[in-house]
Amino acid sequence: MAGIRASLRARRLSVRQLWLSPDRVLTPGEIVWNARGDVVSVRRCRSAEHDLAVLPGLVDAHVHLQIDALAGGPRAFLPWVARVMAQLRSGTAAARRAVATASLRQLAADGCTALGEIDSTGAGCTALLRSPLLARCYQELTGFHLDAEAARALVRARWQPAVSEVVAGLSPHAPYSVSPALFAAAAAQSRWLQVHCAETMEEVQFLRSGRGPFRELLARLGRLPAGFRSPRATPVGWLRQHGVLRRGTVLVHCQHLQRGDRGLIARAGATIAVCPGTIVWFRRPPPPVADWLAAGIPVALGTDSRASNTALSMRRELVAAAALWPGLPPRTLLAMATSHGGKALGLAAGALRPGRRADLFAVRADTDSADALLELLVQGEREVAFTCVRGRVWPARSRTPC
Repeated sequence: MAGIRASLRARRLSVRQLWLSPDRVLTPGEIVWNARGDVVSVRRCRSAEHDLAVLPGLVDAHVHLQIDALAGGPRAFLPWVARVMAQLRSGTAAARRAVATASLRQLAADGCTALGEIDSTGAGCTALLRSPLLARCYQELTGFHLDAEAARALVRARWQPAVSEVVAGLSPHAPYSVSPALFAAAAAQSRWLQVHCAETMEEVQFLRSGRGPFRELLARLGRLPAGFRSPRATPVGWLRQHGVLRRGTVLVHCQHLQRGDRGLIARAGATIAVCPGTIVWFRRPPPPVADWLAAGIPVALGTDSRASNTALSMRRELVAAAALWPGLPPRTLLAMATSHGGKALGLAAGALRPGRRADLFAVRADTDSADALLELLVQGEREVAFTCVRGRVWPARSRTPC
């Protein structure tokens, strides 16, 4: 409607509910931002001009923007990995950039304003640099066979310094695909790391015994070092041994943590990212997120990729999370999709406050009850009316403010 467009042009929204964070709501509230798109003020007001709830932009803590959907994709993990690798090898750079750009626009249209991209080819970072979104772009690293010299060379080749709103990180892929030397080189280069960890029992088996499908895969690829012996460790313990388990590290999935791992993660100050869509895709049981939160571990939400998700939408991940963990309060779920993600990525995201970017999304509000509105949102009964990135509707043509 014309009234909302006028308010956006004036860089001021007076709404029925203004969520500054999952724990603080102004009803009604007003937010004002400047020409740079930074929040100038937030305050309670006497009456709302618009029947909207404005919330902090959602944070996608783990995404592979450039990975496209797999036609008839397998649900077994190792065949799925093989299909994803083949797809990335066969596609053109232009095609990967197009997929990454489309993924960004889809995420933003449904309320996401910040993300952690796992970039394996450069396409994700390129797309991010052409968008206004706030992001940490983790360059992916693989090489179970690499010695110290080769590991340092790979890290130097892959490292991308921060540019504009895209800050840097590294993603040593997983304990079964990264050598000790490569973990060490990544940890020395960057404080900000993401690692796929304890995603399958085959990974746990490989690190415990040195046997199983991952050993066979590495041998076929010629990446199993001569004389390889099992470290006889859990995935989390293995990361700890190599200086990777620390503050600034995001452990992704964690489907099969072993006894003692939860305490190690909590004491190290690391965070966990779970991807509800991927859990549903592979028909996995939901991991014990409530126990992790109770232990003091921040748990964030991610979308993963189109290859293991039906759509890239953080709003839908929020709905899926509510179904997977029905015992979690809606405000905790919102924190997982906002402030926990910002903390995991080391970004000023997931809350609205003066000095931060005016990154937000709006939904229709026909109630003054914040808890009732949030319940509707996590149950999938509220769609995003519009998303603002630095105070501007983006993508501009995705949805007209109502």
